[in-house]
Amino acid sequence: MKFTLNTVTKCSGRLGLWNGLERLPNVALQTPGLIFHTKGGSVPHVSKEVLQQLSSAPQFLQMSISNTIHMQEAVQGCQKTLGQFVVQNDAVSMLVLRDPSEVPVSGVPERDAVPIYTRCGRRTVKVDAYMRLVETFQPDLYVPLYDGDTELGCSKKREQKSVERTETLVQECLEWHRKSEKLSGHHTSLIAPVVGGYSEKLREKAIEWLRQTEHDFAGYLIEGLHTYDPSLVSRITSETILPIVTPVCKALPEERVRLCFGAYDPTVVLELVSAGVDVFDTSYVYLKAAQQHRALIFSFNVSAPEAEEQQESSQHTTELDTTDTRWAEDFSPLLAGCSCYTCQKHSKAYVHHLYNTREMLGPILLMIHNLHHYMEFFKTIRHHVAQDTLPQLREHLSLQRTLPPYVEKEDKKQAIPMGRKEATPPEEPAVDLEEKLAKKQRS
Repeated sequence: MKFTLNTVTKCSGRLGLWNGLERLPNVALQTPGLIFHTKGGSVPHVSKEVLQQLSSAPQFLQMSISNTIHMQEAVQGCQKTLGQFVVQNDAVSMLVLRDPSEVPVSGVPERDAVPIYTRCGRRTVKVDAYMRLVETFQPDLYVPLYDGDTELGCSKKREQKSVERTETLVQECLEWHRKSEKLSGHHTSLIAPVVGGYSEKLREKAIEWLRQTEHDFAGYLIEGLHTYDPSLVSRITSETILPIVTPVCKALPEERVRLCFGAYDPTVVLELVSAGVDVFDTSYVYLKAAQQHRALIFSFNVSAPEAEEQQESSQHTTELDTTDTRWAEDFSPLLAGCSCYTCQKHSKAYVHHLYNTREMLGPILLMIHNLHHYMEFFKTIRHHVAQDTLPQLREHLSLQRTLPPYVEKEDKKQAIPMGRKEATPPEEPAVDLEEKLAKKQRS
């Protein structure tokens, strides 16, 4: 694939177009843009038809091997690509190692294998197994194996090991890719992982090594900033990662797209856009809708007069907690003026009712609203980048109030798994048995 850089601004990032896929020549992604986070090849809680109504443009889908590796035998037996198998052949598929919405399982990294976290638990994948999986799935884009298990506060030795192991793994994947007839014939492109933790020197070393084979990569994925724990990633601040991401973007070639995945807060996303990152994913939307039961309602309209804008921003919250009982009789939409299906057809009270009754429709309606709101947010970002006014949007968003961090509530009505009987208090059955025995003896 080819990345075309259209505009570079002084303080608002850059605009570009990512296209050039031979299989889908008319598909293009405007940057800064979004890749849709999926589970098993489908956007969670949203059908393909609903997604097409949300976005008429062809989609870019992020597929992680953590929730697709179990499909390998079935895909191979059907002699289809992963996109054809999950009925997403009209979308661009990108294969990554980990799901940004899943909590990683702790463990010690191995020398020649990378840990992934599947539905059956933690397992390790070596280069030969991974590349056979890539040959079976035949995605349009994929990331070679790498060691990105670094985060803020990890040791220098761990960061050094991350860079060394990544060089070895990427080199082996590159050699396999060059020899593979399936991958070269299918025109599958690679995305290079940039690791090194929070060490600028190690990041420079990693980029210097990757640029030796620059022609083999369609873009660069900035990795090693976190371990993909969504609850922790959403709390990362721009002050933490900007000192690393900014010099990394300056060192990377301008003619290549730059990706950064994770459930980042919208204020951090704006800072990353200013630093030069082009593509993000929608795991933040899924985190808020399906795991925290919150609707995104932050304002990104900076066209109001300054006085009214500051007053509205200070009173406006960025999220709406649908589990709050105060919405039980509020029949207004989740967000006034929103044109999504959820806000046009349903109310806060109804969504709150769906949460209380544990209806499947609840997360579906929240996902529809959050995806629509997040996509509109990125349209606004591209507008401000073109006008070089992204600092105004950043300031407008920073004035808005945020809800306290999500804390999972204890569920009084826990679902009983199939095959199990509901547990009864131990004291009452004992009394009943004694009474029955006494009655039997009397009779």
